[in-house]
Amino acid sequence: MLWDVRARMRPALSVIDLIPHVHRTAALALLRRAITEGRPATLPLDPDSRGLAFHDAPVALISPIGARVLLALYRAGQIKLKKPGAARLPALEAYCDTEAAFRAEVAAIVAADQARQDRLAQIVADPSSARPEELSAALIDRVMTARLGHGAAGQMQIAGLTCHRDMVLPAPEAEARLRAEPRSRCWWIDARGQRQGQV
Repeated sequence: MLWDVRARMRPALSVIDLIPHVHRTAALALLRRAITEGRPATLPLDPDSRGLAFHDAPVALISPIGARVLLALYRAGQIKLKKPGAARLPALEAYCDTEAAFRAEVAAIVAADQARQDRLAQIVADPSSARPEELSAALIDRVMTARLGHGAAGQMQIAGLTCHRDMVLPAPEAEARLRAEPRSRCWWIDARGQRQGQV
């Protein structure tokens, strides 16, 4: 899952806490199973929605899609409570209602990411098509890996500028570690004669 998508999700426990008197740990475990394994099957999700509903990490994240699953579990009586439940959960319902906006944001993020990937593939295929403002150490490394091979030093024209990749040997103290490898350093001289990229 893309970082920008995860940034638009909320910590799962904070959403679970929108249910009064909830056993939060049990609710999180139930929600995780319902989304990832489809049981209990209170709300069917297609694979794309399942991937966007919940992000399992040290701090689990939930989107409005996952909140809708949580609400369905609550309404089906699956969520364990310390006291009798409320008829309505306006704060949880309000978060669920943001699903359309969340999906629209995700679609825009995915489209932008795909455009970046397509542009990168175009530059790798034709380095002269790059614009000087697109140059970065990562781009140079990617192009040179595709053209010269992994770990090869050299120089080539990208965006009409001579770009370099040097292989820097590990520091003496790093050589003592097992399998210490040289690292790449990519740089170029811009149109003003200034060195850019990695030092």
